[in-house]
Amino acid sequence: MYNKGYTLLELLTVVTIISLLVFISPITRNVYRTIETLITVQNIKMDLRWARYKAIDENRELRIRIYRDANCNQNSRACTKDYMIYDVDSLKVVKKGNYPAYLNLYKNLNAKKVTADYYERIKFKYDGTALHGTVGFKYGSNIYKIVVSQLGRVRVAK
Repeated sequence: MYNKGYTLLELLTVVTIISLLVFISPITRNVYRTIETLITVQNIKMDLRWARYKAIDENRELRIRIYRDANCNQNSRACTKDYMIYDVDSLKVVKKGNYPAYLNLYKNLNAKKVTADYYERIKFKYDGTALHGTVGFKYGSNIYKIVVSQLGRVRVAK
């Protein structure tokens, strides 16, 4: 007497829900990556401040090297680019970090894309001053810049 199956209303409801999920997912990914970019820039800024205080505390010069290309294989899901803080004299790495592979590396306030393998302009001296430089990370149309002044002040500019 009754046929087994779904009603037209049930099918339309499922199709509507799937369409909304497909529509919302790119927007969600964009918002997520923007937030991840802001957090990454803040973390790198804090690492640069840490390097300045470490240079003062241990009376040595520290340099920051930020790599442009991701060093990962295609099977890796978490593909990241790296940066490191190292001692200028002994070349010993003091601290390492990474940032998402979708970010492009820029230098200078006028935002020139880094074409070398790495960017190594920023150096903190034992007295807290710095060889000033600017490093930028681009996602979409926004470039988030971390500026290090000659006095060693580290700040984020947009």
